[in-house]
Amino acid sequence: MAIRARVDRHKCIGAGNCITLAPTAFDWLAGDFGKSDVVGPDSVDEEILRAAAFSCPTAAIILEDVSELLPWQLRGKTGPARRVLKTFMFTDIVGSTNLVEVLGDEAWEAMLRWHNAALREVFTAQGGEEISTTGDGFFVSFDSPDLAVAAAIAIQRRLAEQRATQGFAPQVRIGLHASDATRVGGDFHGKGVHEAARIAALGGAGEIVASVATVGESTRTSNPRSATLKGLSEPIEVVNVDWR
Repeated sequence: MAIRARVDRHKCIGAGNCITLAPTAFDWLAGDFGKSDVVGPDSVDEEILRAAAFSCPTAAIILEDVSELLPWQLRGKTGPARRVLKTFMFTDIVGSTNLVEVLGDEAWEAMLRWHNAALREVFTAQGGEEISTTGDGFFVSFDSPDLAVAAAIAIQRRLAEQRATQGFAPQVRIGLHASDATRVGGDFHGKGVHEAARIAALGGAGEIVASVATVGESTRTSNPRSATLKGLSEPIEVVNVDWR
């Protein structure tokens, strides 16, 4: 496919036109069913993808010509598929739409730049590999659950320190899930990725939610609870990680 799509979350008003026209390429964003997300752009031909993008009343879907992208922007688009075992992290700013309205565009962009730099510094230090960003959140993979848990705790502590010293930092939810998945280049596909995204959606402001199998005995957590994840038939046992 010569083009790829991404959604500007802050322009998206949840009209759902893209999902109606291309339900395999777009779906509701995990944890925010008033926003859409790109889930399978390669599942439709280019004409349908363009039609879905152009149907958006706020022009929130951005189409990019692959031939004009830099090599690092194309990471993960080619290569043989293989099964791997990873721990996946999804992060998301809670109440981002309200924050944009309260802060205004200029202050929001400045805050977002700090947020992105701070989180990237933390998960990179723990060996995390950034797979994608959704504007105000990240999809990251780690080679071990311990590294992912350490990164999640460090992120929440970094945000708390910013609030204590500077007066403000956005509230972020984090989801963690260790699972096998199919790797194609630098991207991951499969049930485990969807489970990780849905686990993240269970979290509230300042929370780290993880599947029980992801956390070790040395990690302080809440008691396990059974959670039903959107779109998945089997419930999963999850805990909240104590990072304070």
